[in-house]
Amino acid sequence: MASVSLATEGSLDEQVLRQVLAQTRGEGLAPAVCYVQNGRPRLRENLPRFNQAARFQPFIVLADLEGDECPPRLIREWLPDGAHSHLLLRVAVRMIESWLLADREALASFLGVPLARLPSQPDDELDPKQKLVNLARRSHLRRIREDLVPVENSTSRIGKNYNGQLTRFVATEWNAPRASQHSPSLARAIRALQNFQPSSSR
Repeated sequence: MASVSLATEGSLDEQVLRQVLAQTRGEGLAPAVCYVQNGRPRLRENLPRFNQAARFQPFIVLADLEGDECPPRLIREWLPDGAHSHLLLRVAVRMIESWLLADREALASFLGVPLARLPSQPDDELDPKQKLVNLARRSHLRRIREDLVPVENSTSRIGKNYNGQLTRFVATEWNAPRASQHSPSLARAIRALQNFQPSSSR
């Protein structure tokens, strides 16, 4: 079993990455510390340091595509000199919420909305975070509306306990292999993780 460090934009992304590893790699990799960067700019800024550190400790990095053109171009721009063989950078198209939306049955039940309202191709959503919040607005569950939807006239895009509720969903109900059937970017990430064979020896 290989110990591997993680790096993500936020705490929700960390929970998703840990669940993907647990559900698809089993005991093949042992996730250690996660360097939560509190935003995409800081993750990009520190990526060269993680790439250098991968010489001594394998790294898995998860980023959102957001408005960039495509994952291969993002990877080239973020790592112009290439990635170390023991660093794996994966990209959620277009945000980590796309991967949550992809487990349609589980998320519909969690949000308390009809399954038909969930997008069948969440990777094609231009703003999956807003899509998820809008679904929560129509929930028949008061706690979902209060936690995920921002209060009226708020400058925030999300509700007061958005990350808390979705982290709970990922930890208890989200199924990565099932979600990968509706998210090509998640399916690619799973294949890459399954093929990732780092070693602590250099």
